Amino acid sequence: MRIVIVFPHVGYCTGWRPHLATEVKNGATYHIAQAMTYLYSIAKAYTDHVRVVDFNFGSREDNLQAVLDYRPDAVLISSTVNSYDSTRDLASAISHARPGVKLFVGGPAVSSNYFLRPELLTLDTPVEFVVTNKDIFAWATTVFGEDKGLKFRHFEVDNSWIRETYPEDALDKIRYTVVTSIGCTYKCSFCLNPKVYRINYKAPETLRREISYLQDTLEVDAVSVADPFFFMREQHAADVMDVLEERGIRWSQQTCLVTLTDENVKRMAETGCSSVLVGIENFTSGEINKPVEVESFEDRTQFAKNLGIKIKPSFISGLLDIDYDTDVAQIHYIRSIIDRGLVENNQIQSNIYTPYIPDARDRLLDVPFRFWGVMPVTAKDEEHWKQNLALCDLIYEHVFPETVPRYQEVRSEYLEHLDRQGHLWMQHKPVPHVPARKMNHVLTSGKVRVDIG
Repeated sequence: MRIVIVFPHVGYCTGWRPHLATEVKNGATYHIAQAMTYLYSIAKAYTDHVRVVDFNFGSREDNLQAVLDYRPDAVLISSTVNSYDSTRDLASAISHARPGVKLFVGGPAVSSNYFLRPELLTLDTPVEFVVTNKDIFAWATTVFGEDKGLKFRHFEVDNSWIRETYPEDALDKIRYTVVTSIGCTYKCSFCLNPKVYRINYKAPETLRREISYLQDTLEVDAVSVADPFFFMREQHAADVMDVLEERGIRWSQQTCLVTLTDENVKRMAETGCSSVLVGIENFTSGEINKPVEVESFEDRTQFAKNLGIKIKPSFISGLLDIDYDTDVAQIHYIRSIIDRGLVENNQIQSNIYTPYIPDARDRLLDVPFRFWGVMPVTAKDEEHWKQNLALCDLIYEHVFPETVPRYQEVRSEYLEHLDRQGHLWMQHKPVPHVPARKMNHVLTSGKVRVDIG
């Protein structure tokens, strides 16, 4: 069986940092989606004939021809939500050019919408949707018709696809990633991590071989540990840091503020950690299932900075339980930490709330997926939409001023689209109300469904 794995072109919320940046600077890198590594590696367990095509590099025409020239029996498209416009385009083009090919579409766009907002996934060509509920290997049975019983802890990934996929001059601009654990023990209402993958931890010896390959074959000198929550299990984190220290490789990670204890941060510094993405999101929101306080954030950021570790905070404006004035105050606070030299703006993520996880409170705007993550795509009413748009303006004015010209271009395109539509709202079936304590178990499990009419 011949397989092509496709990563479609991402919208304006890209893998380059900060969002909407028009050039690579401040150490920005292209973040390879770990989905590609696992899709490729799993497929290689079933067939020798697999290749990856990333439509974020090169032209659409050349990449599409590469897909077709491989003469695939099946094409697997792994779609984020903000790359779903490209997914639609590519599914149609591949099906038209190669009518007998089997098309499978999966990824976050599918896992977060298949049961509750199926209208968003509508395609004009036959495809089979794959939802990997609690098992990252589940799609293999759908595609190959058999289950080899692969398990995350000891699964050996194959990174040979990287050199086969990206041009030589791009290899030093790629952020190489490893995943040492999946799932999350926190249950923030808007986050997909605790709702899709069952918690699992990679064995240290498996990680050691993976990093050795990256160092010896691709001359990689730094890796990003892409776990949703690095210190989810303290002993596992300790084992991972031992491996990273042994291999002598610089690394970065993401975790929660409460885990940045003196002991943990010192050990991170000893083992070559250079930066940590910390999910602050909002200091006052009840949607956050983790403790975040201003005083603690500033104390931990300064402590890590003194040890040579950059804290990269992520913030969200427009969460459903926060009023406009509170959001404005937080944006001004973000500006203040930049002005005080606590955090550089190129180390900050600050975005408008985007309903990647369906919620009964979300009323979606009728805009293409490329705007998700950058412009408002949900609001209670027109006045609320105007407030959310104003929050976006403030974010780019105060936090990312160097990207304002590009932001204004995207903003104008967004408003022109809505003006052409003649209406704001998407006509979609509402998501049933699910109590907060049950969201983690049912929203993407298939136990609650909105049937297509």
